[in-house]
Amino acid sequence: MIFSGLDTALSGLAANQKALEVTGHNVSNLATAGYSRQSVVMSTAYTRAYGGNNWKVEMGVNIQAIRQIRHNFIDNIYRAESNAQGYWEARSKAVNDIQAILGEPMTAGFQNSLNNFWDAWQELSKAPESLTIRALLKQRAEALVENMNHIGAQLNKLQTDLNNEIRVRIDEVNDITAKIAELNVKIMSAEAAGNSPNDYYDERNVLVDRLSTLLTVETWVGLEGNMDIIVDGYFLVSKGVQTRIYAAPNDDLSHFYTPKVEGIDVEIDVGQGVIKGLLEARGEVSGAKGSYDNGTPNTTADITIVVDAANTTEENYLANVRDHIRQMAEDLGKRGIDYNLRLVVIGSGPLESVNFGRDIDALVNAIPTADMDDTAYDFGQIISEVASKSGPNANKYLLMFTGESINGDESVATDPMINGYISTLNKHGITLSVVTDSQYYDAGYDDERGWSFITGQTGGKLYDIGSTDYPGLMMSISKDINDNVNMRISTVPEDLNIISSVKKQLNAIINIMAREINYIHQSGKTLTGLDGGLFFEPADPNLPLEMGNLTVCRDLKDLNNIAASTTDANGDNTIALKIAGLRNENLMTGGKKILSLDTYYQNIILDIGNKGYEADNMASSHRLLVSQSDHIRQTVMGVSLDEEIANMIKFKYAYNANSKIVSVINSMIETVIFRLGISGR
Repeated sequence: MIFSGLDTALSGLAANQKALEVTGHNVSNLATAGYSRQSVVMSTAYTRAYGGNNWKVEMGVNIQAIRQIRHNFIDNIYRAESNAQGYWEARSKAVNDIQAILGEPMTAGFQNSLNNFWDAWQELSKAPESLTIRALLKQRAEALVENMNHIGAQLNKLQTDLNNEIRVRIDEVNDITAKIAELNVKIMSAEAAGNSPNDYYDERNVLVDRLSTLLTVETWVGLEGNMDIIVDGYFLVSKGVQTRIYAAPNDDLSHFYTPKVEGIDVEIDVGQGVIKGLLEARGEVSGAKGSYDNGTPNTTADITIVVDAANTTEENYLANVRDHIRQMAEDLGKRGIDYNLRLVVIGSGPLESVNFGRDIDALVNAIPTADMDDTAYDFGQIISEVASKSGPNANKYLLMFTGESINGDESVATDPMINGYISTLNKHGITLSVVTDSQYYDAGYDDERGWSFITGQTGGKLYDIGSTDYPGLMMSISKDINDNVNMRISTVPEDLNIISSVKKQLNAIINIMAREINYIHQSGKTLTGLDGGLFFEPADPNLPLEMGNLTVCRDLKDLNNIAASTTDANGDNTIALKIAGLRNENLMTGGKKILSLDTYYQNIILDIGNKGYEADNMASSHRLLVSQSDHIRQTVMGVSLDEEIANMIKFKYAYNANSKIVSVINSMIETVIFRLGISGR
């Protein structure tokens, strides 16, 4: 009994000594970031039984575990809010950088340069022969060009910087996952040996906290103490094995990076976080030169001309088409449209589209000179032929000349059939315009729907095949195609991309403004009586007019070559007034509205401001939530000096009490032995 009591006291000494050591460890890590306080979990030692369970001896206290004080639920909240904070802060920084580049409205930005440019044209209209005002106009045009090219260069540099930061962040993810995998091995080894690697747990949790700000992660803790890291269903860490991600080009000839899983080359969805914010800020688009998604205006027009040479109601319309189709093509060229012409002739055999490119002579020669046999056509087959042969990235147009209603075989086009036509046209991005008999505009055979129902659903127009002014008709078709191209350029879909969307909008202004000015300028006369030429031209003729590819035409070094009039008569200011009037002309489409150039630009600034306001507010909100969740987390896992001192006093008293018991038992044993020794003598 005496010796068992000694064992009980000794267990108390050992347990409280260890508790004091843990308390000291907590105090020493009071300012250590990510440290979770530890506590000793004590339990009653197993009671020993002797003499057939008749004699039971208490064995004192055991240390059951040295545990961390953490709350997984609060950890998950903290990491989710950190993830959102990283995402919105990345977007906020990008928007602030764009605002600094544009310099609106506090500094002399694009709007100021544009205003000066329009004012110069207005001044020229007052004195079209003045070389001084012409010099002022040229100077302001060059200032506008320099301003826009500088903005384009700055936006490109910002995209490049963000792209490089994406690569750096991806490398950081790999560094973190490699360290987590290494810690998993150490933790599993310690757990297998029966130890409590709490400091390793803390180190791993700090890494997971940082990883959560970069991308959205799922964690799974195994029975061996390992923590597996999962992103988009892929294991980046599985026990001690790391799977890397890497920055890969997101398209052919593109220098923009996207994260992919190493070994299987699959793009990985990083969820939210800093990396996603950077991807959207840069634009999740191709970085290849001339990429339409990254802002280059798409001025290409793939035009398929369908000529019905069999079912005709107008005797001379084939001749009219042959004689005047050239005017449409030439006018498109003057408008700066990069057109490609195809031809389908109905009634001349198998249905087939022939590509003539820009060879208008060959196309004209391929149009029949006389009506052919009455051959029925399948409009659905025509659509399929056009869809299969048109360029993949071009703006696609189907221009149909026919004297008949929708189905040329006089069969009724049912509503399901017409809806199918519309669906196919819209699916392939084809705009249908029809030159036909006006009686078929609103109704066809047997009260079927007319052509207007299809053209209206695809953005096309209707023209009268019996027109007595075919030159005017062809010019109207050219203008409508040009307007549709302008609409497509200026209509930027709503998405989460930032810089690429801004570049699309700014390039839309530049391209449309420059092409419209060029078109009017070419219709005028110089001071020497020559036809006007281009006012703006591309630095690289293989790319459209856009930021970084815009120059004032070299021919305008001679100020006489600025066309301000339609004749060489003194005082003729017709062209100067027309160009000055473009300032308020509705040329753009934005927010489902037809807008002027100035209003469209103001909408860009407003949109950037709204995005910045949203990003700043969301970043601030999540920053507050991160702070609050971290505060709650620290109340659980943080070290309280007052609490640790109280524990220290408690364990010290317990240690002293057990020491006193040992001392008493030692005295008892000494007394017994001493007295037994005396009686033996």
